[in-house]
Amino acid sequence: MKSNDNSEMTDHSIDYSDEKKRARGSRRHFLRTTGAGIAAASMAGCLGGGGDGSGGLKVGFYGPFSGPASNIGEQKQIAAEMSRDLINENGGVHGQEVELVFGDSESQPSAGRNEVNRLIQQENVDAIGGGFHSDVALATVEVTAEQGTPQVVDEAVSSEIVTKINEQELWNVFKTTPPSEAYAVGWRQLLEQFQENDTGYFPYEDQSIALIGEDTSYGLSIMDLMESELDEIGWEIVSEDEVSLDATDFTSLLSRIQSNEPDVVWAVQTSSSGAGNLTRQFSETGFEDTHFFHNYGLTISDARETAGGAADGALTMLNAGRVDALLEEQGALEAWSERTDMDMTGSAALSYQNIKAIAEYASAFDSLEAFRSASVEEWESTVLDHEPILGGSGYISFQDNHQAAWGGTDTQSALGYQVLDQELNFVWPSEIAATEVDTSVY
Repeated sequence: MKSNDNSEMTDHSIDYSDEKKRARGSRRHFLRTTGAGIAAASMAGCLGGGGDGSGGLKVGFYGPFSGPASNIGEQKQIAAEMSRDLINENGGVHGQEVELVFGDSESQPSAGRNEVNRLIQQENVDAIGGGFHSDVALATVEVTAEQGTPQVVDEAVSSEIVTKINEQELWNVFKTTPPSEAYAVGWRQLLEQFQENDTGYFPYEDQSIALIGEDTSYGLSIMDLMESELDEIGWEIVSEDEVSLDATDFTSLLSRIQSNEPDVVWAVQTSSSGAGNLTRQFSETGFEDTHFFHNYGLTISDARETAGGAADGALTMLNAGRVDALLEEQGALEAWSERTDMDMTGSAALSYQNIKAIAEYASAFDSLEAFRSASVEEWESTVLDHEPILGGSGYISFQDNHQAAWGGTDTQSALGYQVLDQELNFVWPSEIAATEVDTSVY
């Protein structure tokens, strides 16, 4: 496999008007706990250790620690604690230890809002990190803006978060994980490079592709985004189908798709049962020299287990995830293995870097007191002007729209995996991949 051309991996940024940039000077300051007559609602940015100025950096971290996504929440909590410990072992922030306080969102916006409010009002945290579900994050950013508390949103994907930050001028909030668009851009880049590098069944003369999208807002939005990316590189969409979230029988659909003789069948699903059955039935349908690409679904172990050997050779993608080379450089993988037997997921890698980023931004101030008493404008400019931070999914640096830069290996790129023996093998982009594509399965 030839090396990927790094020039293909481009960042995606938004230019803002001079008027908007000048408006930053009018943004309200972080609320302080000093002085008489401060209301209880003005506890944002107050000090750890009881808010008396004597404690170290105190970070509130919320996530789905109970409910349907509690398995993800468990990984996120372990990773956040590991990040805290690594920071403290290296001197903490301004010579004082980082403290974490956790809040359970229960995967519900109302619970997330209440917990973040509790972390600020009762626990007196200095900053808010964490997050997983986009709808929960959309609720919590309102709370931190009302309280004037610095927030770095961890794993939530939706671009609506960035839209809300900018439309409502929530300048205390930054969003780390790339948006859904990163998936479509990643697939376009992968297709280009596989075509150029003759990977697997590539190159294709017709460059035809069939799209299948789960009928959720997540699935349909990513399938819609694929259309423009495919058009940009001259790929023809021969069919475009929606499937229900609970669908498990795709035999008729795949038979019809096969009659169009596409070069690639691409699907996006969040249901592990749906993804596993679609993959297995694709193999049983009898496609020849056709690649099967699956957005997100096959990153779930249950989906790969359902698919069994039929998943061998399938390609799947995350918009951001664990990059071993970067984590090894920081000693994070070794630290992870010392505290748990679980495999470190992308969610864990993102939470590890979330705490690290907050700590580094606080360290950029002259002291913890300077951080706590900073204005929103000072916090914003410190984050925007900060050098890229080495994280678990790439290098974190923020654009003017408060979205972390993405789309390249020098920022955060989408990550492609080849499934072999029910395991994920990180194969793309090759500059940061752990291994090459195994072409023997094609």
